[in-house]
Amino acid sequence: MVLPESKKILDFLGNSLKDKSAVIGVSGGIDSSLVLMMLREVVPEDRLKAIFMPDVSVGETDLKDILELEKVSGIRIQTIYIDNILKSYTSLLEIKDMKALGNVKSRVRMTILYYFANLNNALVVGTTNLTEYITGYFTKFGDGGCDLEPIIKLTKAQVRELAKEFNVPGSIIRKPPSAGLWKDQTDERELGYSYYVIDEEVQFFVKHGYFQHNEVGLRVKELYNESMHKRIMPNRPEMD
Repeated sequence: MVLPESKKILDFLGNSLKDKSAVIGVSGGIDSSLVLMMLREVVPEDRLKAIFMPDVSVGETDLKDILELEKVSGIRIQTIYIDNILKSYTSLLEIKDMKALGNVKSRVRMTILYYFANLNNALVVGTTNLTEYITGYFTKFGDGGCDLEPIIKLTKAQVRELAKEFNVPGSIIRKPPSAGLWKDQTDERELGYSYYVIDEEVQFFVKHGYFQHNEVGLRVKELYNESMHKRIMPNRPEMD
């Protein structure tokens, strides 16, 4: 059974890409895995490039999940370790802040994706969901740097539902969401709440245009306001 959300996204991808190729970064997480499984429905294999870009902090689970995703999708996933690039940045800039380094990792990955997009006349397909978008849980000009955002209207719970429909491996669906920016990092630990309760607040905001005056609502409102700059074009002077 094809859910209504699925058809809309597949149509969006097909109409947006047309005869262009697609490049996607996969992490072994549920969002990128779902987008890859959807892309294979609308893009011929020879026009779809998937890239896994780990560093030394990558876990054994993610490595296994990438192999399983490659097997299930039938799409070859190229692995490019970014350690040497990160060492250069860390040494040159004397990076000590973990969060800043995490953002550097995300932007390095974006650069690699656009390199391959340039080579193949392709569009970079993003993997940010609605919950991440509203809370600002993405890196500006990192994983937020792309040409298409097919799942940006889906909450994390909706992503899970579609992941089942598109046969994303169960191990990927079940594991704790992580941006993979450092060892043992998880999204929910950083956000302060589970995706389940954040999803509810995000849906309330989308429907009513304001956040509820409760503990979770105030937290999501804070995240939303702090990350507003990520969702608007760069500030610029008015032109005559």
